[in-house]
Amino acid sequence: KQFIEALKNYCGDNNLDMSQTFVWICFFCNCQFQWLSGIPQDGVETFGETVKKIGNLVCIVDTYKAKESLYFSRLWTVFEVFIALSY
Repeated sequence: KQFIEALKNYCGDNNLDMSQTFVWICFFCNCQFQWLSGIPQDGVETFGETVKKIGNLVCIVDTYKAKESLYFSRLWTVFEVFIALSY
């Protein structure tokens, strides 16, 4: 419920039509564990090119207190922000 509310707020704050706004959710679209399987692939380039095509990255965090946030404690999510800022 909080996730959906965050997306609604983002659309409202940015004057986006929710019926015309599409969301790519990394958790559902990006198999992070496949990258650890030993099959050679360039996750940085793959993720970076995807973010570049989308054009935006919205981080939805579980709390505003960075020291308490699960989001900032995970290496993958810090990597996502780094790549988004790099592309």
